[in-house]
Amino acid sequence: MLWTELTPDELMKLDKQHTVVVLPIGCIEKHGAHLPLGTDGLAIEKVAIKAAEKTGAIVLPTIYYAYVPENRHLPGTITLSSQTLLKMLEEICDEVYRNGFKKILLLNGHGGNIRPLRLFLRDMQAKGKKYNLYILTDPWSPIKDVIDRIKESKVIGHAGEIETSYMMYLYPNLCKIDERVREANLGVEKLVEGVEAMTDWIGYAIEGYVGDPSKANPEKGRILFDAWVNKVAEIMEKISKDKLYDEIMEKYYSKIKH
Repeated sequence: MLWTELTPDELMKLDKQHTVVVLPIGCIEKHGAHLPLGTDGLAIEKVAIKAAEKTGAIVLPTIYYAYVPENRHLPGTITLSSQTLLKMLEEICDEVYRNGFKKILLLNGHGGNIRPLRLFLRDMQAKGKKYNLYILTDPWSPIKDVIDRIKESKVIGHAGEIETSYMMYLYPNLCKIDERVREANLGVEKLVEGVEAMTDWIGYAIEGYVGDPSKANPEKGRILFDAWVNKVAEIMEKISKDKLYDEIMEKYYSKIKH
């Protein structure tokens, strides 16, 4: 159910009040030396499409250009400013709504997008948008229990055991797994505990990845991917059936109008 593969007539015949329109969002950045630059987008696109097959959702083309300023010092990274990314997302959502669809799910695949996406949600609220906007901001949050069950690495994160496992399952031809794949050398995670600083990520992930991808394997990837798809499909189903969004927002807007 890809938006780009439907004819206009096929699109217009869909139940616009309940059909969920999904926008996968990844990024382009270094994922160690063993994974492709587009890992986040490649993976979340697969999740979106498989979950849509289960639910009847419609999937828009994946956005690969996103928010990655923390990795600009590493080769291959392409980042947008937060303002550009959020403006693009707003215009895409506005166009989906103009076509008659009300329920929009942004499916994030990149940890660095979390902060701007949370801001985007509040900005759209402040602007009085009429569509029902949902965002899965934290990509792995639906499968945290599965990750905790199968992980062998102490450090879990960017291009480590978990991400490498599902990429080995989904895109084995794009993974460069050999004897050089090893546990990452890490720097200082926090200069001062209790506060965030510009140094946090760049001083920590000094090799462009964290954790131990040598502990990854395709079978772990299959388990992770299947669980991810099922959880996202559940989210899509709940969004499709949600009837409270408009009621809550209308009460909110009525109280702030002067």
